[in-house]
Amino acid sequence: MPVTREGRFMYASREELSRYLGREAGLDVPVHIATEGMDLSADLKRALAYARGGKQDRRQKAKR
Repeated sequence: MPVTREGRFMYASREELSRYLGREAGLDVPVHIATEGMDLSADLKRALAYARGGKQDRRQKAKR
């Protein structure tokens, strides 16, 4: 995990952490790290489309 330790605190770069989490999750794109006041509707739509697409593939494989 791309973190640095300074005393008893841990710090991470937002960009490095995003790339690392995307890679660990098996995604082709970096994950989006949310902060206060962000509109997450676009990320939610993308995640729902991905989840729905995965379900359709499983149904087609089960029918075969």
